[in-house]
Amino acid sequence: MSGLLGTPRPGPNGGVYVPRQAVVLVDEPELAAQVHAAGKPHADAILVGQADGRTVLEPVDFKWNLETANPKQVGAEVLGALLLDPPPLLAQRMVDVLDGLPEHDDPLHHDGFFLAPDHADNRAFLSPNRAGGGRAPSRPFGMGVAPGAFDPSWAELRPVDAAEFFEPLPAWDVACSLASSDGVRPSTVEMSERYYRLGAGVLGALRKLDAGIFRDVGNLDGPTALARLRRERRLTSVGEVIAYLDRALTARGELADRLREVERAAYPFGLFRQHLVDRGIPATAPGAERRWGRLYGGVMKDVGSQMRLEGRRLAEAGRSEIQALGELDAARPRWTAVAVRALDAILASRATAATT
Repeated sequence: MSGLLGTPRPGPNGGVYVPRQAVVLVDEPELAAQVHAAGKPHADAILVGQADGRTVLEPVDFKWNLETANPKQVGAEVLGALLLDPPPLLAQRMVDVLDGLPEHDDPLHHDGFFLAPDHADNRAFLSPNRAGGGRAPSRPFGMGVAPGAFDPSWAELRPVDAAEFFEPLPAWDVACSLASSDGVRPSTVEMSERYYRLGAGVLGALRKLDAGIFRDVGNLDGPTALARLRRERRLTSVGEVIAYLDRALTARGELADRLREVERAAYPFGLFRQHLVDRGIPATAPGAERRWGRLYGGVMKDVGSQMRLEGRRLAEAGRSEIQALGELDAARPRWTAVAVRALDAILASRATAATT
């Protein structure tokens, strides 16, 4: 963004303006959270500058790949709607940057652009020879854009230092391990992106397999876990690693499905509904299943939490996950009792809240 400041840019009405400041929404977590919670479309940043004695605001959105870009997002109308009733923190940021500028209470909103890295996919996307492509006749913000009708003027490509960009990202160390095993040193953006995506997928799979079905997925030393997997399973190529992890995740998914079946078998919705009726709650009327679905979900969340806790205890005692699932299923009366206690606790909490 700093490279855009102080440099003349196309402005409103075919003129030129000079951006002097920028409000980057995604740089501040609290600001980004407030803007997201507002539920309005928005860009990632707003350039603030002047043209012919008027203040100009231009939205800028960051895109890694322009295939996902929609010009509506950086349109003047979208910016105007966001600033008409902005979240408190954004309102304060705009007051700060507009202070002292001419006619700051009535700035011009200018159609913006996408800021994207200069890599092969984006260059191809902007190429006039792209299949189905061709330059759009104008900037039809707010009207949608037909496939292939993305005007190159809607985007600016900037060079990216691959090492500087990818190195801080999670899983980059795993990506480098995979590249090294292929005898590759990622130096271009395209090659770095390829191995980063592989590394992120491998790290995610390793974390899931390490957690099993009873523990939450947590942090993991990716390169160490990958090296151990390759050594124990004798996986020599990246392709073999990917194929093994795919099979292992499929097997884990089947066990996770079985765990959910055990949970539901311990307290099926029909039994839950009967317990509501027993407590004088009309749970069999038309539409009752939808009405009470959230309550049932709360009960089952407690059952699942208790069941996974016991599953972890069984696994630590030496049971395999399949054996642990069998023992959990055999203890259905225990889990039904857990569900009933959770139901009564939630109903009591609601009754208390209704009388206060």
